[in-house]
Amino acid sequence: MDNQYKVLLLGSGGREHALADAISKSNVLESLKVYPGNGGFSEDVLLKADEISITDKSKFIEYIKSSQTNLVVVGPEDPLVNGIADWCEEIGVPCFGPSAYCAQVEGSKHFAKEMMKRAKVPTASFAVFTDHESAWSFAQKEMLPLVVKADGLAAGKGVTVAFEMKDVKRALDEIFLESKFGQSGYKVVLESFLEGEESSLFVITDGERYMCLPAAQDHKRAYDGDIGPNTGGMGAYAPAPIVTEAVLEKVKSRIIEPMLDDFKRSGHPYKGLLYVGLMITKEGEPNVVEFNCRFGDPETQCVLRLLDEDILPIFYASAIGNLPVRNLKLKQGSSAVVVLAAKGYPDSPEKGMVLEIPPNEGNVVVYHAGTKRDNSSLLANGGRILGITSFGKTLKDAIDECYTFLSTIKAPSTFYRKDIGRRAL
Repeated sequence: MDNQYKVLLLGSGGREHALADAISKSNVLESLKVYPGNGGFSEDVLLKADEISITDKSKFIEYIKSSQTNLVVVGPEDPLVNGIADWCEEIGVPCFGPSAYCAQVEGSKHFAKEMMKRAKVPTASFAVFTDHESAWSFAQKEMLPLVVKADGLAAGKGVTVAFEMKDVKRALDEIFLESKFGQSGYKVVLESFLEGEESSLFVITDGERYMCLPAAQDHKRAYDGDIGPNTGGMGAYAPAPIVTEAVLEKVKSRIIEPMLDDFKRSGHPYKGLLYVGLMITKEGEPNVVEFNCRFGDPETQCVLRLLDEDILPIFYASAIGNLPVRNLKLKQGSSAVVVLAAKGYPDSPEKGMVLEIPPNEGNVVVYHAGTKRDNSSLLANGGRILGITSFGKTLKDAIDECYTFLSTIKAPSTFYRKDIGRRAL
């Protein structure tokens, strides 16, 4: 190989648009193709549905071989849980993303909790149930708040933090009786509530060695002041001050290294991106809320703005098990992303609104998520429409630029939070 990469990027959100932006700046990129993408990508980059499939193994492999793709980068969790990295391994093509076995760390809450227990990773106590009656009986004896989790993938909507017993009952009814989450509904994990402040840490690993990107803090609730329904994320900033050097050292020794060791012992070294969802106590003690098998969204949009080196060789080194032993090179400063969402998000977002976005200005970069092209028009096509990002010497500089730019966008029937980064300002 001549150190020129023909890359296939899978996914359609703001996370993938940010990944594509970082990859496209690489000095070793020969070509980039994206599937399925969104309205933010140029037509010449996007693959069509008749060219590739991410659910049909033979069609996927046929495209990889015919296109001579030599690195696959997977954005979302579903293809990873379904084994797309294993398909790549079968034909000897490196994939930045974990195997189906390793992706269970996100695909099954039960799998993740048992693994943490075995590796002695600090996390909430838990119990697992496969029927409504047993789960409800157990819950009534527990202290509130109680966290109810559908076991499998549930598009970020399978978790309820219940402060009243009626909320526990409603969550269990949705999972077991209403089958709201399909296959996820056949098993539920009940957890004790963790106190503290949340943070997201992205770990790039080749199964043995690893590198940490700057910690970020996401804003999950829909509205200012952390009220309203849970969403996929309304904005984020990095680095998160809650993750001090001392906290990071604890995360490495108590969480990352024990988990990677356990995967290695199982015969399935974890390659790709390991997302560590943290809850950090007032005393600076980290606990794990969840693991994900891919980059977080919208945190990726701001975290990648802090990177001061070519990400593509790092992805490739992770995929082939040859990650260098060093820290990532980072810019000095802070970054932020504010999400522009459709009215009605997260439950029933409006679609089809015409968007008018001015050109990027200053340090602002706009990443598309729920958008599509209709001839010359850009239309809203999802709950989270855009991620407006910026980088600055201070967090206030970055956030102010995001909001100044947001005020210039013409987008009917949309909203955004006006307090992103408030905990750190």
